[in-house]
Amino acid sequence: MPKRRSDERGGGGGSRAEPRQQHLYLVIDDWDCGYSIRKVKFPFPSASSGGNSGADEQQRLPHPFMRLVIMGLHANGPAVQIIDVHTRSVLFGPSSNYPAFPIYFPIGGDKLIAMDSGSHELCGPLVHDLHTRLDVTSYAVHSDGETILLSTNGDDGSATFAFDTRKFLWTRLGEWRLPFTGRGHFDSDLHALVGLDSENLGYLVACDVPSTNRRCPVPAWKRSKDKVFSEDPGERHVGATLVYMGRRRKFCLVECVSVEAKGDNADQMLLEKPGAVPQRSRYMYRLMTFTLKYDKMDDLRVKHGRVQYYKVPKKATTDFVCADPVAFWL
Repeated sequence: MPKRRSDERGGGGGSRAEPRQQHLYLVIDDWDCGYSIRKVKFPFPSASSGGNSGADEQQRLPHPFMRLVIMGLHANGPAVQIIDVHTRSVLFGPSSNYPAFPIYFPIGGDKLIAMDSGSHELCGPLVHDLHTRLDVTSYAVHSDGETILLSTNGDDGSATFAFDTRKFLWTRLGEWRLPFTGRGHFDSDLHALVGLDSENLGYLVACDVPSTNRRCPVPAWKRSKDKVFSEDPGERHVGATLVYMGRRRKFCLVECVSVEAKGDNADQMLLEKPGAVPQRSRYMYRLMTFTLKYDKMDDLRVKHGRVQYYKVPKKATTDFVCADPVAFWL
C-alpha cells in the first residue's frame, strides 16, 4: 500500500530560484459572449477551519481575470486556445476533432498531450496522430512525468494502459482499473496517485504507482477515513473537481453544491432574470484546501482542512459550471 517516503522531503542542496506565485483559476461561462477566468487567492479571505463551515460564510467570486469569446473555444473552431495566465496572452494549438471531449496532459514541462475521442495529438514542434479510441474512466500522469496512465471500461471489460510519450509506445498493464474516477494526481509526499473514490462518493483514494513497462497486478490502495464532500444536510452535491497544488503538497477540492431556500426565504424564490422560471435553490462553489497524511495506524487522513464558499454567478450554465467545475492551479 502507499507508504510515506522520508527521502522525498526537502529536495537536494544548492540554491534555487524562487518559484513563481501560483493561484487557483476557475473557468466559468457567466457572460453572454463567452467565458471568464476568475483567480482565487489563498489563504481564503475569511477561511474557516473544518470541513463543513456552512454556506452562510459565502463570498463573491473575484472579478474576472480574463474573458474569452465563446467562438474561440468551440470544438468546431479553427484551433484550440491556450491561455498564458502570467502574460495574459493567447496561443493556438492544433484543431480538435468534432465532437471533441479532449483530456489534456502536461508532460515533461514543455509538452501537452491532448487525448480526444478518436486520436491523440502532441501540441509542440511535432504533431502526432495516434488513432486510438478509449472509453476512459480514470487517468493520471505517472511519477516519472513522461508516462500517461489510462483506465478504461469498454465492451471487453476493464483495463489499464500506460502510454510512453517519449517512445510513443502503449503497454497494457492489466485487466483492472485505477481506483479513482477522473483525473488522479501524483503526490510526492505520499508517493501515490490520489483521486476521488470511484465507489464511495465524497472520499479520496491513494494508490501505489504501477510499473509502466510490463503487465502488473492492480496496485494496492487506501481509502481516506475522512469525507471531503459537504456533509451539510441542507446542501446537495452536484459535481466536483480535485486540484493538486504542486509544491505546497496541498489539494483543493472545488465542489458545486445546491442549497435549497428555507425558513423565511422559502417563499422568496430566486429569479435568474425577469420572465424566467423561479427557482428555490442556488448554486455555490465549496472550496476546501487540505493535505493528506498517514496517521500512526497508517490510515489515510485529511489534515488542515479549510473551507470557503463562493456564489456561482447566476448567468453560469449549470451543466458546465456545476456538474463538472473547471479549475487549474497555475
